[in-house]
Amino acid sequence: MRAGRRRDRLSIWAFAMEFIDLRARGESREHITAACGGLIDPDPVLGLDGGGIDRVKLDDEREISTEETYSGCLVHRVGDPGTTYGHFALSLVRHSADPDEEQATTEVDERHDEPFRLPYRDEDGPVRPRVSHAVPHPIGDGRLGDYDEYRMTARAVCEKGGAVSSVEATAVARYDDPVTAEDRRTLAGLARQAADRADGVRGRPPRASRRAGRAEAAARPPPASTGGTCAWYRRFLATQDRGRLPDRALAAPAGRASDHDACVLAVGEKETRRIFPGYAKSSNYPQKLGDVLKYLPWWVKTETYVGDGTRGLLSSKILEPTELAPGTAGTDSAGIWWASSVCGGRPAVHVMWLSYPYDRIVADRLEPLFRAYVDDATERRGCTGTVFPDPADFARN
Repeated sequence: MRAGRRRDRLSIWAFAMEFIDLRARGESREHITAACGGLIDPDPVLGLDGGGIDRVKLDDEREISTEETYSGCLVHRVGDPGTTYGHFALSLVRHSADPDEEQATTEVDERHDEPFRLPYRDEDGPVRPRVSHAVPHPIGDGRLGDYDEYRMTARAVCEKGGAVSSVEATAVARYDDPVTAEDRRTLAGLARQAADRADGVRGRPPRASRRAGRAEAAARPPPASTGGTCAWYRRFLATQDRGRLPDRALAAPAGRASDHDACVLAVGEKETRRIFPGYAKSSNYPQKLGDVLKYLPWWVKTETYVGDGTRGLLSSKILEPTELAPGTAGTDSAGIWWASSVCGGRPAVHVMWLSYPYDRIVADRLEPLFRAYVDDATERRGCTGTVFPDPADFARN
């Protein structure tokens, strides 16, 4: 009799807990829908990172708005009472069709865009900088957007005559666990869904390619025989000596229609040790070799932006931000050079960014290096009207 009562109480308890979880999940769905502007279905968000998520907390200061130039929502996973963990973020950029309206800005040299980071304490191996994230991989030919190991960006061009020229939606996994290929496909669908719902365009959400599972950032860039977005560098080295230029490269597949792609070149440990004595003798305030190997590697990053992504590009490494405007070319005298062109009737900006003091170490090679990159980026896309920096700009660093 007592055993039967215990079973009844346990059944009631299990039913009550299931009801509470269902109610919590329903409330979480409502919160995600409201905070993310109704642009995405909440169930795929709850299913990320293995699923089983019933309770979430939304950042009260972030909410998607289809009326603002830039907005975003941030979803936290609720754990034990009083604890929350990173889970998911969605951002939306609306590019106005009115050129005089305020646009979203992009700092091409933001700290988080630097290609290297220090290793975490629990990582194996010697302490040395690690690649911070993969460079953008195109979705298809790049027309739909791009992705790296933990985020997906979908772009949609709007019909002419409307208030908005294009929209860009980015879905980001914010949890600590490695992002699986399945989760990347979910993120791709969420990003496309947000872009479609924001501007009224309807289309099939893109599937990340089979290579989506291979977008993880490598511990170190591989030797500079990589193709894709760094194939230009291999061809460049085939015509002349490398000297003090990088011996390693990190690339992505090159999408012919990509609105955004990048290549990272870096100097490996062996080459750093070879180059360092000459650099130390020529510098009044040289870095320490140990610091370069552990914290401050020498690198070059090249990057191309096409279309509305060229609007609002800034370099912020100096006191007064420098605008990298379409139709112009130059340098900010702080490790950034840019050129511009027109690709299929759309503006394009091509950028080269070097770490300090590596821009001084290879100063005599910067102009031909940059021209080789820009020539490749414009030829691949069929661009015309290329504007290069003046030769004097490469001596202003």
